[in-house]
Amino acid sequence: MVKFIELLEEGDISGAAEIVWPLIFKLIMAVVIFIAGRKIIRWIRKIIINAVTPKLEPAVAGFLQSSAGVLLNLILIFVIIEYLGFSTASLVTILGSAGLAIGLALQGSLSNLAGGVLLLVNKPFSIGDYIIVGTMEGTVKNIGVCYTKLNTPDNRMVVLPNGTLSNSNLINVSAEPERRIDMIIPISYSDDIRSVRSVLLDIAEEQTKILKHHSVDVLTKEFGADSINLIFRFWVKKEDYWSCFFETQEQVRYAFLENGFTIPFHQIDIEIKNPAPKEEKR
Repeated sequence: MVKFIELLEEGDISGAAEIVWPLIFKLIMAVVIFIAGRKIIRWIRKIIINAVTPKLEPAVAGFLQSSAGVLLNLILIFVIIEYLGFSTASLVTILGSAGLAIGLALQGSLSNLAGGVLLLVNKPFSIGDYIIVGTMEGTVKNIGVCYTKLNTPDNRMVVLPNGTLSNSNLINVSAEPERRIDMIIPISYSDDIRSVRSVLLDIAEEQTKILKHHSVDVLTKEFGADSINLIFRFWVKKEDYWSCFFETQEQVRYAFLENGFTIPFHQIDIEIKNPAPKEEKR
């Protein structure tokens, strides 16, 4: 550029033209490369959309499309800068330093972002599933890239960061179409286990929500301090779990009353031995 100005000052138009025309040609070619590159990027994004969208959640598909677009546009910019003859080393250094600073400042957010991508790809749960994570549980209402929202049974919204969620032990209660109910039934030591078992099996036969193609078990679980604890096991559809649990529990109570069985409660018997002698009145 300095030489071009000097030639103009000297009046050497032909010499200046020899310098400027290659630059103009490079600028025109850079514009052509940019236009062609943008068309190629749109074509590649369409391929990604057609290949990825049917297989992944909309959120992660959109994230991958956007990320691919940003990456391809950066490559296009570097290609144009290199073509124009500028050094990209300093630009790479600046971008690297800026990326490091941003990464350190947004460490938690980037962790949530990575966790969200993992959740959306691996799909340990879906929208509408009931999950338990530590002390939190509820129905999944939204799976975002950074946060997941749950709706608790008492209608509270819980927002969980995906970074924590992807690294936590998680129970998906809704993963299977059928669930087993394990109901602990305490009976008195004076009650006959076989008679109680017969009554519980009759209750299971009459309860329409209990699945009949699964076996119903009444087993002796343990001999407790105040009762013999039986375990009453049966299978239901996942949507009938709690309604069947509460209905069956009530049916057990009334059946025990009708048949004279006892549901014992915790009690302490105190036996006084060798009572202290009464003091004589003087």
